[in-house]
Amino acid sequence: MRIISLLIALAIIAGCSRTGDGGSADPSAAPAASPAADLSAVPGGHQEEDAAAAALAEVSPEIADEYSGFVHMDAVQLNGQIFKVYYWNKGEFSYTQFAIVKEGKMVFDSKKAGLTLEGGDIWNEEEQLWAEAIVQNNRNTFLFSLMDNRPAYASIVVEEIDGTMQVTVNDLFSVNYEDVDQDGSEDLLASPYPGQSPLGPALMGIYQLEGTNYVPDKLLTKRYAVDQLQLSEQEYKNNPSEQTLEQLLNAYLILGRRSVALTRFEEFHEWAGQLAGDGGYVDEYQRLLRSTETAEQISGWMDKLKPLRTTR
Repeated sequence: MRIISLLIALAIIAGCSRTGDGGSADPSAAPAASPAADLSAVPGGHQEEDAAAAALAEVSPEIADEYSGFVHMDAVQLNGQIFKVYYWNKGEFSYTQFAIVKEGKMVFDSKKAGLTLEGGDIWNEEEQLWAEAIVQNNRNTFLFSLMDNRPAYASIVVEEIDGTMQVTVNDLFSVNYEDVDQDGSEDLLASPYPGQSPLGPALMGIYQLEGTNYVPDKLLTKRYAVDQLQLSEQEYKNNPSEQTLEQLLNAYLILGRRSVALTRFEEFHEWAGQLAGDGGYVDEYQRLLRSTETAEQISGWMDKLKPLRTTR
């Protein structure tokens, strides 16, 4: 009897796998998975391992029944585990709800988590990935870019902490991860708005995770801004242009060093091969910097940094 039961179970599983993740018996009715779902393309993989991985990626019939009608699905591997992200849309943008499945098990549902989003943006059109999926500090992490604060930024970050998917950012910021201080641990960089031209720098703060909340690291933020100033000066010196000069002057403004920048224009003219008063772009930026006071939102902004929100 056990052998017969096992055969019946296997037949049922085989039948379910043919229906696709969207719960439809017609494969053409379900959206195509992203290229990342082609597990046979995983470097160093073998057919048997790929078949096992594909089996793990299958969503159970119970999940397929509850989460049908999705408009898109991402499939990625993180830390050797298979994740699928499903998206639904009841708005004018790409999606208004998402759910994360880990090796066939539902681990996060934006609606059940109480997240309300006006609409999500697509992270990578070419690769058909709607969210950025990364491993940072050994944590499986998903970054969702939203249209909720257009034309400025809004983001949601969901991380696997102590085996549970948790929202660590739900704020009007653009976020990414980088090892800023080269200590082997990645830091979260967050900016509240894109830069404007001319002389409207985008502000970038560095944050560290404490528990499940990101708090500002003001010392590291200042060090990062100083590094960017040095890099921008070298870039302008090597490749003088309007763009590299603006980048350099923005770095001065971010650090509150407008008056210092105004004393450097003899060098700025020289590096660009221009003369003071010749009407070139260096003259124009000198005029702009003289007439532009540091905006209130920039002045002393490092001291005003606050923890990133997890609810809005």
